[in-house]
Amino acid sequence: MAYYSLVASLPTLQIGDEPSFSTEGYISTCAQWVTEKEVKILRNILLNEGDNKSCPHCRAWDDIETQLRNAALRHRAQKLGVDAKEYIQPHDGFSGTIEMLVTDAFTRTDPVELEQELDRARWQLAEEMIGQDPFSFEKLLAYGIQLRIVARWNSMDVHKGKETLEAVITANTEKEETTATE
Repeated sequence: MAYYSLVASLPTLQIGDEPSFSTEGYISTCAQWVTEKEVKILRNILLNEGDNKSCPHCRAWDDIETQLRNAALRHRAQKLGVDAKEYIQPHDGFSGTIEMLVTDAFTRTDPVELEQELDRARWQLAEEMIGQDPFSFEKLLAYGIQLRIVARWNSMDVHKGKETLEAVITANTEKEETTATE
């Protein structure tokens, strides 16, 4: 089914911009137009509610995410000299594009740039799910995935991140001091 009005009404998304609405708000807006089954698919993929084995869209995105995380894991393990085999998760299919995108991301030395590249890869992979009909449910799904990426980057706060990092370092230092005195 085509969702011409809904797709046409969606604001343009770009990483770094303030999202016009939350993921929940997006799903609520879509619920006025799409079927109950499609709402469940959106909730499953965008909010991690439900079983990923329950629908083809959910399985497809889960396989993409799993391969992307596995590829990133292999790169990180290689840098650390660790065997990644026991951490690799199974998924259906294989995409050379995903492997290439992750390999390209790991050429970045700045961790923030690396994460941005991984999210750009997710963005591109979501776009590729749309297929030939830019007004299809797949477009709504891809937009939701991209909205989640925008919201993730928008929610990052340098000061909050530093506070969290300092808390982790302090907690680990205290553990080391306690272990050393025993």
